[in-house]
Amino acid sequence: MATPTLATPEDILDEIGEDFLTCPICLEEYQNPKVLPCHHSFCQLCLEKLVSKTGTLNCPNCQKSVQLPSNGVAGLDNNFFMNSMLEVVKKRTGKVSDQSDRKCEFCEETEASVFCVDCEQYYCEVCSEKIHKKMKRAAMHEILTVQEYEKGKSKRQSAKGTEKCKVHPNNEMKYYCDTCRIPICSECTIIDHRIPDHSHRYLQEVADECDKELSVLVGKLKVKAREVDQSRAEVKDACKKVTEQCIVNKQKVRKQKDALIDKIEKEERKLIEKLDTHCSLQIKGLESDIGDLELKYENLISICSYTETLMHHGNPVQLVSKSTSVMPKLVKMDFIDTKPSMEHEVIEFFPSDDITTDGILGLLRSDVCISQCTVDNIPKCLLKGESINLQITTKDRSGKPVIPKQAVEVILTKPKGSKTNLNVTDNRDGTHTVTANTDMDGKYQVAMTIGDQEVPRSPFEIPVIKGLVKTLGKQGNNEGEFNQPYSLVINKKGDLVVTDFMNNRIQVIDIDGNLKKAFGFKEFKNFSPVDVAISADDSLTYFTTDWYNNQVVVSNEDGKVITTFGQNELQCPLGISISPLNGTVYVSDWDGILGDETDKEGHCIRKYTQDGQYIKSFGKFGEENGEFKGSWMMVHDKRGLLFVADCENNRIQVFNADDQFLYKFGIPGKEEGQLYMPNGVCLDSDRYVYISDSNHRIQKFDNSGRFICRVDRKEDGLKSPEGLVITDSVPMKMIVADKYNHCIKVFVQ
Repeated sequence: MATPTLATPEDILDEIGEDFLTCPICLEEYQNPKVLPCHHSFCQLCLEKLVSKTGTLNCPNCQKSVQLPSNGVAGLDNNFFMNSMLEVVKKRTGKVSDQSDRKCEFCEETEASVFCVDCEQYYCEVCSEKIHKKMKRAAMHEILTVQEYEKGKSKRQSAKGTEKCKVHPNNEMKYYCDTCRIPICSECTIIDHRIPDHSHRYLQEVADECDKELSVLVGKLKVKAREVDQSRAEVKDACKKVTEQCIVNKQKVRKQKDALIDKIEKEERKLIEKLDTHCSLQIKGLESDIGDLELKYENLISICSYTETLMHHGNPVQLVSKSTSVMPKLVKMDFIDTKPSMEHEVIEFFPSDDITTDGILGLLRSDVCISQCTVDNIPKCLLKGESINLQITTKDRSGKPVIPKQAVEVILTKPKGSKTNLNVTDNRDGTHTVTANTDMDGKYQVAMTIGDQEVPRSPFEIPVIKGLVKTLGKQGNNEGEFNQPYSLVINKKGDLVVTDFMNNRIQVIDIDGNLKKAFGFKEFKNFSPVDVAISADDSLTYFTTDWYNNQVVVSNEDGKVITTFGQNELQCPLGISISPLNGTVYVSDWDGILGDETDKEGHCIRKYTQDGQYIKSFGKFGEENGEFKGSWMMVHDKRGLLFVADCENNRIQVFNADDQFLYKFGIPGKEEGQLYMPNGVCLDSDRYVYISDSNHRIQKFDNSGRFICRVDRKEDGLKSPEGLVITDSVPMKMIVADKYNHCIKVFVQ
């Protein structure tokens, strides 16, 4: 590997400049520079002057305390690097070209004749012989004439890194004792540092290793220095930014001050204008009162003066004759109302306690006080489709409603972020109403302002939910409990009529699950209600399929049997539906046995009049259009079309009012959009079709059979949902008989 070229003192000086050679104390060029332990350098004489004043030495740069050697400042290390730099400067400036220019650096008077290589100082012959050589520490110093020094510069450079052994002064130190960790000479290696007790290496080898280690450390420190320099630049930049930001914020403060002053002045003008207007109206009323009272006063004084004149100056004849006309006037005047017709109102100003609600200056008694305003009817939660209905009451500081029309603004933010300005109705009594519909689930926000001020606690957050919202009932045979509810229908009172199959009864409950009534038919053995339909008239007649007794039971709403029918035709009556066109009763018939062992004569739809007369049947066992494998629940739409759950064929079949097959839909399978043994079906007002199947789910399709979505979620835990019904209320609710969970579940979508 190539040896790196070392920079010469000349190269270094070219890079750093000659200012580097100036002593920080005297600000002159270094004279015999000494380096302190903290690596700061100063002239020897400058340091000696400092010590002479204080008796101690602290670094003038970093103020670190310096432990002086026994011989004082002179014993401190020389800065050889700095001396080399000084020599280069002297060479460049020609100061070393003429020996006559040299002065003794000790007496500073006589011309120098010798040079001490170790001290790196010039001496005259007298100072060298009588002073320098007599110093114990200089006994072994190398002394050269000035001429020898100038001519032997190359020799000095080659000997720059060598030193004599302190134990054997005539020997150069060429070895290093690893054991004692000191440089030694060859003679030391065989006397005081003998092998094997001591381990030796060439000094140059150790110096090379030391050089490498120092180079690595210096490299790291240079990186640190660059980081510090960068940090310094960043801090300076931060200072600049802080200053700039301070200027910007001062401008903002002044701007805000100007804006507040402008706002205060506007508010002042507004309040003064209100006061002037109110005062003007009050004064007009009071001036009218004054005019009326002055007229009354003049009339009273006039009649009193006339009467007193009559009494004091009239004769008896005059007094008696005039009293008949004067007396009624006096009596009438005695009933004059002396109070003013108008009770004047003093409008009062209330200085602001809270500038966020009362304005900066304050409020007049007749102003709306935002902190007193109220918002009522804030719902904790709504179902999707329900309306938000809020009432805002504007009040003054005393809490009285402020009736004059106010600038009330309401903004509705929907869950997806869209905003709508809602219409606000002024009820002219200090209250305002606002209504909004919820067409999606999620969190709605309602923000309200009156004038330019936000209503307290605004914006209001209203969560809107969909999916499973309510569960009614549980397993049991008590009131409101169920054991395999199969189906349900909504009566004209809005209550749910539920077939409680294993409890052999029908229960009527409200939408909150409260029992209205329950009844069974003890006259029938093992009454087993599966499905129920209600007549279209106002009689509340229930038609219930009785599976065990193969019949339809017709009863009133109190459970009194009106009639029964179908015993001669029905094998296993399940679903029932009444046509909205002609009142015909449709009953799905199936023996309840799956597969080919079923009674193939039973898979059909049978038709009856409402008084029980058999009309006909259509359909048979099979897979073709119009054929069934387990006809289950069914429902009519408003046009009279019949939708039938064809269980084992995994499809829905649709028939017209003449019982003719129209179309079918359904793909067998358990994935979304597929049907797996469907058993329940119902329609909403928009003719969307809802289907429950044996995969424990409810799916929504359009009336042509295109899949829309799944209504329930897996975590809702349906177990064999059967009958379905849709409410006409807003929001529209889908209610399902969850057979094997023995309850009724309510969904909003």
